[in-house]
Amino acid sequence: MPDSFTKRGWRDRIAALQARAAAGEVSAQTDLGLTLQDGIQDQKGRALVRRAPRAALVWLRQAANRGDATAAGSLGYAYDRGLGTRASVREAIRWYRRAVRGGSSTAATNLATVYRDAGNARRAFQWWRRSDLMGDADAAVDVGYGYQYGIGTRRSTAKAHRTYRRAIASRNTSEYSREAAMYHLALLWLDGRRPQRALPLLRRASADDDYPEAATLLRQLQAGSALRRCRCKRGLGKALRGHARCMLHAKRTQLFPSTSR
Repeated sequence: MPDSFTKRGWRDRIAALQARAAAGEVSAQTDLGLTLQDGIQDQKGRALVRRAPRAALVWLRQAANRGDATAAGSLGYAYDRGLGTRASVREAIRWYRRAVRGGSSTAATNLATVYRDAGNARRAFQWWRRSDLMGDADAAVDVGYGYQYGIGTRRSTAKAHRTYRRAIASRNTSEYSREAAMYHLALLWLDGRRPQRALPLLRRASADDDYPEAATLLRQLQAGSALRRCRCKRGLGKALRGHARCMLHAKRTQLFPSTSR
């Protein structure tokens, strides 16, 4: 095993980072802060570098104050989650915004989740859309969801279609987000009475058995279940016969089913 992957190797690496950070090197301050914030574990879960969130906060603040966007975003996350400090939504938003100005799409996504958790759908959508425009392909799935169900923005199935297709085609989309885009695009096709378009998407989304919603819906469709009007209070779309009320569209009652952060 290379020495850099052992506890001793990491101890030497941390010592080197500390020396460079103390000398004022911004990148070293950021790297040191990130390492201490998260810690490092080997494949067996043993700690190679123990988490030290308070020390991490000191180094991240120094780097953030000198304009490092990654450090600012991580500092915002520390305040967001209460890592090494008391949680503060106000401080989290302040540092996330600074990170966004520095070009961090991750910070824009985290801002979206802050507003989502606060129940502010309009602000959440705005920040997911900004993250999407900055190149975060995963954020595009949340943007598509907003357009699909009119959450935080005016409903537009056409924009939802385009956004989901773009997320599916992007090389930068994570596998889970790509499967989520396939699933929600399939729902759009079912709403439009185009099950022949929905089936291939559901097969792809459920291929590795880690997206149960797609697998369940696919089994129902393949079993020949008839479609009927959805009985949910919103009267949106259709549901599958035999399902609980509005099972097909159960996620519509959520503000945003995002996995961000």
